[in-house]
Amino acid sequence: MQDNLVSFKCPSCDTSLLYDAESGKFKCPACDNMYELAQIENATSAGATAFDWGEYISSKHNESLTGTVSYVCKYCAAEIVTDATTSATRCPYCDNEIIIAPQLEGSLRPNYIIPFKIDKKNIQSIVKDIVKRRKLLPRNFLNDVVIEKAHGFYVPFWLFDCTADGTMTFETTRTRSWTSGNYDYTETSYYYVTVDGGVTFKKIPVDASIKMDNATMDKLEPYDYSALEEFAPGYLSGFVADRYDDNVETCLPRADSRIKGAVSDTFSAEVTGYSSKRQMASNIQLNDTNAKYALLPVYLMKAKYKDTEYQYAINGQTGKFVGEFPQAKSRFWLYFLKYLGIFAAILLILFFLFN
Repeated sequence: MQDNLVSFKCPSCDTSLLYDAESGKFKCPACDNMYELAQIENATSAGATAFDWGEYISSKHNESLTGTVSYVCKYCAAEIVTDATTSATRCPYCDNEIIIAPQLEGSLRPNYIIPFKIDKKNIQSIVKDIVKRRKLLPRNFLNDVVIEKAHGFYVPFWLFDCTADGTMTFETTRTRSWTSGNYDYTETSYYYVTVDGGVTFKKIPVDASIKMDNATMDKLEPYDYSALEEFAPGYLSGFVADRYDDNVETCLPRADSRIKGAVSDTFSAEVTGYSSKRQMASNIQLNDTNAKYALLPVYLMKAKYKDTEYQYAINGQTGKFVGEFPQAKSRFWLYFLKYLGIFAAILLILFFLFN
């Protein structure tokens, strides 16, 4: 068992503080006092060092990422059993917000965090707008109970910086047509065009959690990086946070693919004035590669329809909503018959008007 647990307490009444997404401050649910981060972080972050990729490469950590780990709540002495990758949770017995300090030290400590800007009220508004626009959604599918169970979750991400240098060759054509006498002529000229240069990339995101679906995380982008803050454990209060379990080397190929795809689009956009173009060869090298560790805000929400469970993700900063929706067949036929009746009425009116 481990005893390295941290919770932020209200200086006035000793109740656990929660991070308030709307104000960007820490709120006491008991006495309603509000505090800035600097007022309450105290010594919990003292002496902590931020993650550096060079440090990670030279000194591999040996902690286990599988199975479960037991912790003792310092407030009620209850045993908390959690996933070995969890770095913030709630004690199920005394309801204190718990930050698991060993998961946030050394190479496990994030460089940056984007605090939540969307709260439960915002989610309710987002979902109601979706329900209004999706006429075939089953009734009472995304209801208030489902929204209330939405979990605020800090997802670990690697943010890659690099310069992409190289060359790309395109086969291009120019076509001209003319008529002379009784004949039409078409002339096609072929050219090989080479583009070389470099593109600098900053903070290309790749989620570092094996448990999260990569495609879903990609669809939640973009995040506004102007809101990146230096990491402080206080931001985790009131939310769940996992540390990375997908390391830099494993995630680098995904970043590499995204970067080279963007370079291809950039170089291709430089080749203009031709009737057609086709990429023939590419030689792109990534230089000055660097990665930083960040926690980005996501709400996760589940809803069930018949025997299928649907999972949704919401960008905790922008409110972007991602997920597939079921369709109620009864509502489909209801709307089909409704619009069929309207169409038939219009035809009937037109018949009497023109006969």
